[in-house]
Amino acid sequence: MSFAITPPRRLDLTLLLPVAALVALGLVMVYSSSAFLGAERYQSEYFFLKRHAIRIGIGLVVLLLAARVDYHVYMRLAPWALGACTALLVVLLAVGGVGVRGANRWLSFAAMNVQPTELARIACVAYLARLLDRKGERMASFKDGVLPAVFVLGGLSLLILLQPNLGSTIALLATGFLMLHLSGTRFRHLGFLLLGGIFLASIQVLRHPYMMDRVEAWWGLWGSGSIDSLGKNWQLSQSIIALGSGGLFGTGPGHGLQKVFFLPDPHTDFIYAVIGEELGLIGTGAVLLAYVVLFLRGLKIAGMAPDRFGFLLAAGLTVNLIVYVAINVAVVTGVVPTTGLPLPFLSYGGSALVVNLGVTGVLLNIASQMETGIRTTSVGGKAAVRRAGGR
Repeated sequence: MSFAITPPRRLDLTLLLPVAALVALGLVMVYSSSAFLGAERYQSEYFFLKRHAIRIGIGLVVLLLAARVDYHVYMRLAPWALGACTALLVVLLAVGGVGVRGANRWLSFAAMNVQPTELARIACVAYLARLLDRKGERMASFKDGVLPAVFVLGGLSLLILLQPNLGSTIALLATGFLMLHLSGTRFRHLGFLLLGGIFLASIQVLRHPYMMDRVEAWWGLWGSGSIDSLGKNWQLSQSIIALGSGGLFGTGPGHGLQKVFFLPDPHTDFIYAVIGEELGLIGTGAVLLAYVVLFLRGLKIAGMAPDRFGFLLAAGLTVNLIVYVAINVAVVTGVVPTTGLPLPFLSYGGSALVVNLGVTGVLLNIASQMETGIRTTSVGGKAAVRRAGGR
């Protein structure tokens, strides 16, 4: 297998344009939502904007490199990447890291904080794509096909859950669940896995008081409709107020009030609420439309990938990205309790932003190798004729 870096044969603008639009909007909204906080804490309204712009630059370099590297390289690198990420997660749990609100999720290297979970989720998707590709028709067997995949997915999810990081755990399990489904896993096996995941998540919520507080705050908000000024459901309440106060067209960029006086984390997990207040329903709708285009194009790239590994890799990366979107939007709109996941390409952040731009590069490389006619692929050792774009 060659590690040669070559330019892609075609540039998939249908994938690239919505990503570019989201990143550009994110740059504007990060400044709008963080200027007051930056001036108050760091004596510079551009503090967060500058850091975000630097991370976009790093992410774009990663995107360009990933777009030029043949995606088959990841089949060979996946076991090593998964092992390295597992080691980082173990170190994080053993020695502790940079903690926020009861969760240790970052390792500090010099002046940088790295979130191993962001790297681990991509390594896991690549390894599962490799494993499921090699198992082929054996995925119909629980012992020979499903169990090895569950061992990898479950072990990594447990390390993430123990940080604790329930949101990322749910996103990874959902991604693995859908990849198993696409690989031919029987529905009854998927049902057992789903029940097991729900059970473990419930146990983790009960073990951590701050998680229970979030569930109680969410339940109290919708059950009583009351705002707890002491903090129980304050953040969620202010998020919904921000979304509602924007109306159809919003108050205009920079003119929102919730981010200044009321809404915690306006530039990170709750940036979608700021978009709703300042750009209105038109703005939030446009953001969701961009994600829908990205999702559909990612699935199209998966369906037209030249081999089964490419199909599973593209599908897994796309689904993982959109699961993050779905959870974040559900949290901000009050559909589910707060979990602490950033909104891809829009939220202020380091590891997540760089990794998501890298994912875009991988999808661009797979897209550059898409086939347009009828092809023959090997599934479980048997030849199967398949038209590009369908399965």
